[in-house]
Amino acid sequence: MTHATPLTRERFWRLADEAKARTEAIAAEKMKPLAELPIEALRPICIQYRFFTIDYISDLALLVARLPFGGLRSLLGQILAEELGEGDPARAHPDVYDRFLSSIGVEAEAMQRQLPSNAGVLQGLTRELADGSVAAGVGLRGMGGECLCQTYLSVMFEHMRENPYMRRHEDRIDWAFWTIHTGEEDIVHGELTRAAIDDYIREDDRVLPELAKGYERSIVAWNRFWENIFQAYAPRAEAAT
Repeated sequence: MTHATPLTRERFWRLADEAKARTEAIAAEKMKPLAELPIEALRPICIQYRFFTIDYISDLALLVARLPFGGLRSLLGQILAEELGEGDPARAHPDVYDRFLSSIGVEAEAMQRQLPSNAGVLQGLTRELADGSVAAGVGLRGMGGECLCQTYLSVMFEHMRENPYMRRHEDRIDWAFWTIHTGEEDIVHGELTRAAIDDYIREDDRVLPELAKGYERSIVAWNRFWENIFQAYAPRAEAAT
């Protein structure tokens, strides 16, 4: 997402769409092995995503706190409430995801095993969100979380559900998390977030360079997050990509 010449709103979205398309192509290639991996390798790969979900909620809360009152703050506040279950802890998305993990045979103790390399990635995002500009934070966790995350998850789900273990046990697996995050609801979230960010730009287009910087950083971190996972649990598949 290079922008040597001055950014305009139109050029920013064109560059953002191109960057997202490249990321989608990377994700499609990277996630292919999920369709064939033994369940012993698939489980720890799925476990690692739960830490992204947990940290995303905390980071989104921080971003909402830093944003000025307005449409973007209200929308992201609504999304945060949904992530937290809208007052019902059993509907909080990390709990919903943990029920998916349990349904594919992950023990409670194993759910706490986070890759140190990915802990570093997520902690780095939180530091940047706290220390950087608000506009960079919008790119990092607003665009990165709502507009980019859904791309990866949809591709992940597409390949994972073809895995022989998943097909054999489809009826007893708790798919609720995936219904939320790869269905119409999450697509609408992405569209609403994009519209709210567009309004945010229209109010003051001086935010564009920082917004672009945050989004670029989100793409790098998101790709690194998954590279670390595949290097740890499916190194032959990672080497082949």
